[in-house]
Amino acid sequence: TADASVDAPSQDAFSPRDSAADTAVAEASGDTSVADSSAGDSPSGDAGEAGGPCGGPGQPCCAGNSCNGGGCCVNATCAARGQSPSGGNVCLDGTVVPCGATGQPCCESAICGGKRCCVDGACLAPAQLCGGSPPLGACLNSACGACGGDGMTCCAGAPGGLGTMGSFCTAPGKACDLTTAKCATCGGAGQPCCDGVVCGGGGCCDQTAIRCVAGGAACGGGQGTCSNGGCKSGACGAIGEACCGGGVGCTAPFTACQAGACVGCGGPGEPCCPGNNTGGFWCSTGEACSAGKCAACGASGQICCAGAVCQAGTCSVLDKCP
Repeated sequence: TADASVDAPSQDAFSPRDSAADTAVAEASGDTSVADSSAGDSPSGDAGEAGGPCGGPGQPCCAGNSCNGGGCCVNATCAARGQSPSGGNVCLDGTVVPCGATGQPCCESAICGGKRCCVDGACLAPAQLCGGSPPLGACLNSACGACGGDGMTCCAGAPGGLGTMGSFCTAPGKACDLTTAKCATCGGAGQPCCDGVVCGGGGCCDQTAIRCVAGGAACGGGQGTCSNGGCKSGACGAIGEACCGGGVGCTAPFTACQAGACVGCGGPGEPCCPGNNTGGFWCSTGEACSAGKCAACGASGQICCAGAVCQAGTCSVLDKCP
């Protein structure tokens, strides 16, 4: 049997604007239960129970406990697809499922246990080939060949111009540092934002440097201070708010700037989230960026996943899997 241990952040309760990156990589308790994680049909655009906006990350669930973009209704609040409402669990297509073991989806912030590698949202076992074109190599100590591990070069998300996916890391709690192009611990103040625009402790992901700004600290671009995931003391950068100026953009987890407003990102049909390198993008498990939106990747006839990875065969020059 595979080692089912999972290195994952622990959270006592789900807080929609305070991500699982708070503790980066901590030992999961093994409890895979999540209260009220029901999800209904896809949202119809109806308002939430209070009559306000609903369905986006951190917003109230819509009618029928539904959330946008494959999100999950947890304690009446929407978790984004790819977000971990609690340690050892992740939201995937409306259902909170176990994460971090071989063959399971990665937990939030690329977290897999047991020295596994997180590649395109799935946990690969040690010695398992990571795929890619050119091949990334085999998984060893949470790195794929010569890339993706702590302090190592980031794996190329769009090698040879195949696709528009951002550079990525395969080790738990690591993300690509824009300034060094190497994998570093993510989510804390001054650290790179974790994949999915994620910063812990209510911090803000400042897109001018793709780094986390702590609550109460100054955002870039003259955008005031960070508060609960948004700059200008919480008035911009969060879901449903205006994008912050000065290149700061959207700063709350799982948000992207679209038509001047911050909307949910990373789920099927949703805008691609900004990636951790200039011009690169991020989508949640089994998705890649195509024409600005996240779409299924890796299977025959689909676009190639990050790293030009296909389930079988080699990614073509047309960014398609055979």
